[in-house]
Amino acid sequence: MELACHRCGATLASPELFCPHCGAPQLRFESTEEQPPYQAGGNGSSSRGNQLIAWRPAVHAALIVALPVGLLSSLLDFGVFWVLVGGFCVIALYQRKATLIANPGAGWRIGLLVGVLAAFLSSVVDGLSMVFERYGLHRGASIDQKLVALTQQMTEQMVHQNPEAAQQIPWFIHFWLSPDGHAAVVLFMSAFAAVMMIAFSSVGGALGARVLGSRKRLSIHS
Repeated sequence: MELACHRCGATLASPELFCPHCGAPQLRFESTEEQPPYQAGGNGSSSRGNQLIAWRPAVHAALIVALPVGLLSSLLDFGVFWVLVGGFCVIALYQRKATLIANPGAGWRIGLLVGVLAAFLSSVVDGLSMVFERYGLHRGASIDQKLVALTQQMTEQMVHQNPEAAQQIPWFIHFWLSPDGHAAVVLFMSAFAAVMMIAFSSVGGALGARVLGSRKRLSIHS
């Protein structure tokens, strides 16, 4: 293949940095013969492919698993066991519906989705049950007694841990015994339970992806 100057078109005898006729610099781009093709999907063979998630089956599986996890967390109080199991089970259900193999990076994301959905459902059920118990069953007095007992326990622990804070205790008790204080206690407890559900569900998803993903890879290669 003859080389020609890109400015004057003169034929060059050999690859030179400058054209001997017009002196223009000769710049060339040499492409490699083989380049790995970009993989937009697949079974996770590339570094980017390992992070891919088929979100439609993932969301569908998360909705199915979040329903019992959220109800159990609301009716039987928050439990680490079934939240972890929920994160594990959503990966098992996802592996059946999707062609992609979930790795721990994708597993904790799907588990986090289950935790968010389950925490939302649990908070809604708790709020509705508390409203029904207070205004439908007229058990507001018992609810307030439990909150007062919880407030007293919190103040006693504060005094024991930090005696210097005893001067602030009257204002503290006055606030927590008020309706705003009761709402703050309930909101704090609900937020803490939601964070724990999301965290443990993410851990369950990562563990499920590590265990079930490795089994699926072995079954494919065998």
